[in-house]
Amino acid sequence: MQPTTKCLPMDCTYRYLPFRKMNHVMPVTVAEAVAASVNPWAAHDPAFEVVWHGGEPLATGREHLAALMSPFKGSKHSLQTNAALVDNAWCEFLLEHEVHVGVSVDGPEDMNTHRVTLAGHPGYRVTMRGIERLRRHGIPFSAIAVVSDPAPENAARFYDFFAELGVSTLGVNVEEEEASALCAQSTPSSRPLWDTN
Repeated sequence: MQPTTKCLPMDCTYRYLPFRKMNHVMPVTVAEAVAASVNPWAAHDPAFEVVWHGGEPLATGREHLAALMSPFKGSKHSLQTNAALVDNAWCEFLLEHEVHVGVSVDGPEDMNTHRVTLAGHPGYRVTMRGIERLRRHGIPFSAIAVVSDPAPENAARFYDFFAELGVSTLGVNVEEEEASALCAQSTPSSRPLWDTN
């Protein structure tokens, strides 16, 4: 589920995030409606998981994210983050709510050129600062990497980077440009399905 369109404080250049500059936040009523339909599944499956992914879930704020998570009974929660907003308070929240964390990072610094801040600066150090806070609090995390140039000669260095980070699992997405994403990005009237404004 996508709790917000905001990607703050990052402004990644990937083309599949057409609403990242808009400020749409999922209403709690949407989470309640989804929870009503999936709670019976979760009651029979202890591994049932709600994944908060898209935009930057932490940009939703702790109070609102907790309100979005609250209607789900018997579900585990996970979120995918760029880790830029991870601070001690967020680490406490993640531990308290037993949220599994996935971090979006594309490998060593020179492989992270698409992940930039709103000011246009490289976002690697910001993400690594958040990862270090997760590690200090003993919060395990997985990773998703978008690979723009899957050159075989980079594979070992790429693998070593994530092995040294100690990620629990690694998902790798090879970047591709899709016509539908380009079309959605260039259509100003397009809105997220849950936007009620």
